[in-house]
Amino acid sequence: MLEQNSSNKSIMLLILVLVLVLGYFYYSQFIQPTQLPIEPPPFSAMDDLIVFKDMTINFSILDDSRFKSLRIFGESPVRPGATGKRDLFAPF
Repeated sequence: MLEQNSSNKSIMLLILVLVLVLGYFYYSQFIQPTQLPIEPPPFSAMDDLIVFKDMTINFSILDDSRFKSLRIFGESPVRPGATGKRDLFAPF
């Protein structure tokens, strides 16, 4: 009886070690994170910034009377202060 009990423990230990080894190989070898193929951006023969080569800025808008009539409203620069409610759920 003692020999059979020792044999059962050895078989259970062997099965446990086998399950651990198989689990390790399964999770380390076969399961890989899904990787989506990322396409590189299309390569164009001409640089996209060449479009802006002949661009000019018309500064005459700064001399317009409507632009000069604009005024600052409020404080400038804005100074942050104590704003808002202390208790958002208060009835007042």
